[in-house]
Amino acid sequence: MTVSVKYRIFYWSALLLLGVSPLKTSAQTDSIVHYSIDSTVVSASRRTSPVSLQGTTKVDIGGLSTLPTIMGTADPLRFLRLLPSVQTGSEIDAGIHIQGCDHGHNIVTVDGMPVYGANHLLGIFSVFNPAHFQKMDYSTMAGDRGRLGGAVDMIPYRKIQEERVTGDLSVGLIAAQGNITAKTGEKSMVSISGRKTFLNLLYGSFLEISGNPFKYGFGDVDLSWIWAPTKKDRIYADAFWSSDLADYGSAENQLSAVFSWWNAGGSLHWDRKTDFGADLRQQIWASTNSFHIDFGSDYIDAAAKSHTRSYGYRGNLRWKGLSAGSDLIFYDVMPQQVTKISGEMLDSSPSPSEVQNAFDATLHAGWTSEPLLYRWTFSVAADANWYLSPERRSFWSLTPSAGVKFNMFRGGTLHLRGGAANQNIFLTGITSLGFPVEFNLMAGKYGDPAKSLWTFLSYNLSFLHETYALSAELYYRRLHNQLEFSGSILDYVRPGMDLGNMLLSADGWNYGLNLILHKQSGKFTGWISYSLGRSLREDGQGNVWPSNFERIHELNAVATYSGGKWDIGGTFVAASGTPFTAPLATYVMVSRLVSDYGPRNGENLAPYIRLDLNFNWYFRNDQAVKHGVNVSIYNALGRDNEIAYKNFYDGDSFAYRPFSFAMKFMPGAGWFYKF
Repeated sequence: MTVSVKYRIFYWSALLLLGVSPLKTSAQTDSIVHYSIDSTVVSASRRTSPVSLQGTTKVDIGGLSTLPTIMGTADPLRFLRLLPSVQTGSEIDAGIHIQGCDHGHNIVTVDGMPVYGANHLLGIFSVFNPAHFQKMDYSTMAGDRGRLGGAVDMIPYRKIQEERVTGDLSVGLIAAQGNITAKTGEKSMVSISGRKTFLNLLYGSFLEISGNPFKYGFGDVDLSWIWAPTKKDRIYADAFWSSDLADYGSAENQLSAVFSWWNAGGSLHWDRKTDFGADLRQQIWASTNSFHIDFGSDYIDAAAKSHTRSYGYRGNLRWKGLSAGSDLIFYDVMPQQVTKISGEMLDSSPSPSEVQNAFDATLHAGWTSEPLLYRWTFSVAADANWYLSPERRSFWSLTPSAGVKFNMFRGGTLHLRGGAANQNIFLTGITSLGFPVEFNLMAGKYGDPAKSLWTFLSYNLSFLHETYALSAELYYRRLHNQLEFSGSILDYVRPGMDLGNMLLSADGWNYGLNLILHKQSGKFTGWISYSLGRSLREDGQGNVWPSNFERIHELNAVATYSGGKWDIGGTFVAASGTPFTAPLATYVMVSRLVSDYGPRNGENLAPYIRLDLNFNWYFRNDQAVKHGVNVSIYNALGRDNEIAYKNFYDGDSFAYRPFSFAMKFMPGAGWFYKF
């Protein structure tokens, strides 16, 4: 027996002990896609679902058009709420709540550039025009981006197209949007998108708050440019702008209010492939978000504003399994400030302007191993952060993380991860409606940086030639130094208003289980998922309460079917009602309604149930042109889902009862043309 034969016998024996067959295999020949490696054939079905739910979730934005739209628009951030790790929001909740985390624990970016106001009013639409973006990357962990929760990254088209000019135009019942992408040379391309609403034109008579008229409109613009001067270099830039304007009036209370807010940002990137095979990526960016409120009545005239601005640099180097980089961010933040106040029986003046300037520097490094013995993959990472608060206090933190993945091949993969996270910027405010009553503030005098410890255990399995995928995840997060707003909008017009007195410091826990079964190929695709989770907060004095957005149980079902000339889609959501604080007693004092409240978030709204339907008919549907019409129904069951409870008082008696969105269901129709 030769040395070579002895070696092969030893090698095959070792593989068999590890559960890996060294024998050549073949697969059925009816699969659509075949990958051939030497004489071994691996078969898999072609993925037709727009979503990949293995590891970091990747969403093909173009593929969302088959899912139910809202007034003709398939919004990517609203789509996130159909995933098991993101709580379903009500019609007036603009927040993204990932595995029980507050909206402010997450970061939303445009290819790394932060966006501080990612939703238009009520969260029905995000500021992202779907036609401008190629994909959306979503992770339940923000990694090295300085947040306790998850990360959502919107990626514009980055490949220089072959066609000289392409476009995408759609017109719905409340908005029109479009995109034009054109080559500006053999190695460069520019893309511009815009959207404008005419909501008040058709739906103005339906928009109301407590029976009073409400006018609203928004618009946004996105611009991207890319240039590839060499095979190893790519330079590109992104810019965005969006604005909202809302007007509310109440004849009964002789009240008028105007709300306005806008977002803008720009970034410049340089990606380079080095001679030794490493990928170097550098980015500079600036992003801003500004809010303004002006309201008045017979007895008060007041105004308030806030803004968040940041300027940063991000550099990252990757070589094989190693990565290293740095982030430098300068913050210019003004929390909500009363700029004007006057009226009868008021003895107050505008609060002094407070602008918070802070600096945040992070060094990060990580390593992911090659598969060891074909089964084990290890990863470690660490972030070292120095934060200089507005009061010039220095905070230092080291947040390590580690993970191990075990590949059972046909039996799926197990992935165990754990680590720590740190966050130096807070988002707080009166509501999560997307109104200008939410604002950012920096860690410092109002509270130390927020921290968390986390651990996840996930299982993923693809089967039947990857036609189906099954995922399960257990998660646990321990949260520290959370800031919650405990006041009301009336606190802003009271003498001696102090923001520090309206903030509640709390710790908390998030834990739960997410399950999903996904059909990811074929004409019929979709998934069904179930989530069981708790999101609890405590004040250190023995008081524990559920967060405002907790949904203990949630079921999501998504289904689409493509028939060539047409496609149909539907989504179904059934979830526990969110908590609220109910009053123990309500009475009238000095012509004002006063309530004594019971335990914080001690009651729950009724369960939330919603069915959405969507139908597309194509006049032409091929690689060159997609032209057709869309019909959709939001809340097709017409269910009167409760949004919140409030006091209703007619001058003689009062009642504390729930209220719901003014429109029980929203039909939509649109025309689209993509070339």
